[in-house]
Amino acid sequence: MPFVTLYLRSGCDDSAVETCMREISQAGAEIMENTLLRMVRVSVYDIPGNRIYEGGKLVGEDDLAPTVVFDIGPGRSDEAKTRFMDRIADILHENLGVDKRRVRAYVRDNTRPENFCIDGKQKDFSKKVK
Repeated sequence: MPFVTLYLRSGCDDSAVETCMREISQAGAEIMENTLLRMVRVSVYDIPGNRIYEGGKLVGEDDLAPTVVFDIGPGRSDEAKTRFMDRIADILHENLGVDKRRVRAYVRDNTRPENFCIDGKQKDFSKKVK
């Protein structure tokens, strides 16, 4: 199951953030192989300006580059992951006015299926979703 976590500066428009969440879920279902819309989970965390540091110095919240952490199990191609990250940067740009080049994305993919379980049972990634 793909998990997308967005770290955004405080004060973003709530309706724009909700639009981002919906569009990211839809993009995940369209781009990622073997992924249904109901499988994509998006979380958003607001980061207050007084908690942002760069080089050990406090910087303002306007300087916060949106950060995306994408956790995914095996069964998806590197090309799809790259396309999905690019689409997320586009979505943040379109809805929040973020410069696409400032978006930072980290993909943490678990390439070993035995490390991923649902309900305490190892997930079988050989099955295709319908």
